[in-house]
Amino acid sequence: MDKQKEKVNILVIDDERLIRLTLNAKLRQIGYNAVCVATIPEAVVLLNDGGYKQFKAIITDIMMGDMDGFVFRDILRGMDKSIPIFFMTALDPEEGSGFLKRIMEDSYSFYLPKSIKPDLLLKRVQSIVASRRVNELIKAKDKEVMESLNLGAHLQRNMLPPRVRITDTSFYTYWWKPKDIVSGDLLEVLPLPDNAGNLYVLGDIRGHGASASLSMMAVQSFLKQLPASDNFAAATPASIANLMHRFYTSSLGTASYMTALICIHRPESKTVDWISCGAPDLHVVDPLNKDPGEINPGKKGSLPIGLVPDTVYSEDDVVRTQLTDTALCVAFTDGVFDVYKDQDGHEPMSDQLRLELQNELLQDARLNNTVVASPYKFQLACEAYGYPVFIDDVTELIFGSLTKEDSVLIKSIPMDAAAIDRMAQEIEEWCFSQNWDPEVVTEVELVFEEKMMNLFDHGYDMRDRAGEQACFKLRKTGTHVELTVWDWGTQEPSIAVAAGDLEVELELRNRDFSGRGRGRLMVRKICSSIERKRFDTLNETVYRIRLKDKTENGQETEK
Repeated sequence: MDKQKEKVNILVIDDERLIRLTLNAKLRQIGYNAVCVATIPEAVVLLNDGGYKQFKAIITDIMMGDMDGFVFRDILRGMDKSIPIFFMTALDPEEGSGFLKRIMEDSYSFYLPKSIKPDLLLKRVQSIVASRRVNELIKAKDKEVMESLNLGAHLQRNMLPPRVRITDTSFYTYWWKPKDIVSGDLLEVLPLPDNAGNLYVLGDIRGHGASASLSMMAVQSFLKQLPASDNFAAATPASIANLMHRFYTSSLGTASYMTALICIHRPESKTVDWISCGAPDLHVVDPLNKDPGEINPGKKGSLPIGLVPDTVYSEDDVVRTQLTDTALCVAFTDGVFDVYKDQDGHEPMSDQLRLELQNELLQDARLNNTVVASPYKFQLACEAYGYPVFIDDVTELIFGSLTKEDSVLIKSIPMDAAAIDRMAQEIEEWCFSQNWDPEVVTEVELVFEEKMMNLFDHGYDMRDRAGEQACFKLRKTGTHVELTVWDWGTQEPSIAVAAGDLEVELELRNRDFSGRGRGRLMVRKICSSIERKRFDTLNETVYRIRLKDKTENGQETEK
């Protein structure tokens, strides 16, 4: 059975009954359904509460009683900005009334003289209505495409590894930024057996948009299966490249290809073995050795994956780089090279300036234990130098060995309530191992739990938080304990603060805190200051808790 054709409703407003009857009959002849009323107030009643959505066009007189057609148009435009309005009038446009100019002030208003022949009138109305229907179909398709792209972006984000992870021996963090909604860049991080290190795969699928993102997710799914293979423990960058190449050519064909940088980092031996398959070489930054020299003097590397079907990647293509404890390994897709002053591609950033910014940011971050924020600060640094436009997908990965300092606690934590409780206990134990005052320890634990539980409850979409991790750094300065938290949740602050004036805010938080069985344990005026910054999608929040000295009679004084 054929699908019933959609009925086109036209609203007709005219105080002359003969005009209404004539238009009703003529519109029905071409398959339109005319809804006729004699006054504008009647029309407004029909259009209110979403009633305007049933009409594809409106035909109205200009001069009718106390309200003219232009006042009616103003009312209608508050409901729908683009529904066509035909002003049908006997007024002479040459008499100087200026109504024709007023009609033309609106892009979707049209003039019809009442003397117009019926056939011409119908053709005019048909043409405009058909155009609107085409525009509506285009908008509906655009919405459908956008919904599909947003779903694809959500799936891509969930395919990626957590944006930060810190273990007892190593860490990584990365910045992944699509050019539009979806990306052709992929990143996978796979732990080696027996905690021996990590396999990092950074790839860039040729092209953009949906096709590149679908290929990205296919390769990402393949990589996630590698740890289950029997010989994964003995994997090398070359063997991983060969597996990826066979999968790419057999499953995705030869219409596309991908560049890739494949690295195996082993913290115990302080080495990273890596192979470039058409991708930018690995870059090493070391604050204690600012000129590490050329790490790939032999110019080793090979072709992009999937480019030439019979390519075989060998161990001769692999570079081994010896690292120091403080060295940072930096991998990035070639979108890092495509930074410009404007969208038209005027004046690209020079490689020298890019390297200087990257090196300076990373060296400072390594020394201050703030590496997690450095790839995001790179974007801000580019903007500060007048290069705000990245015209390609960008991914920057930073990894290295964890440098331990007894006086600093740095951890990553999953967005999981049980994990948050365990970490709070670990923080307490660590603080006592540092011989901190018990009251300060309690305050630190309370602030940490409040921040993390608020982030868990409100910072992430429930679909996303299972794969997310936050990161924190805890240390004592001269007069304060400083807790820095990095997260990728909502931009809304978890604790709104005017430094030293927390009574109202903490009371509200106490109520929420008591709902988790802790009672009213939140201490007023815990933090002397809280600073919050946003770097692209990364939040950095610094909580400062003032240390206290005790006098001989046991009373406390702030340092």
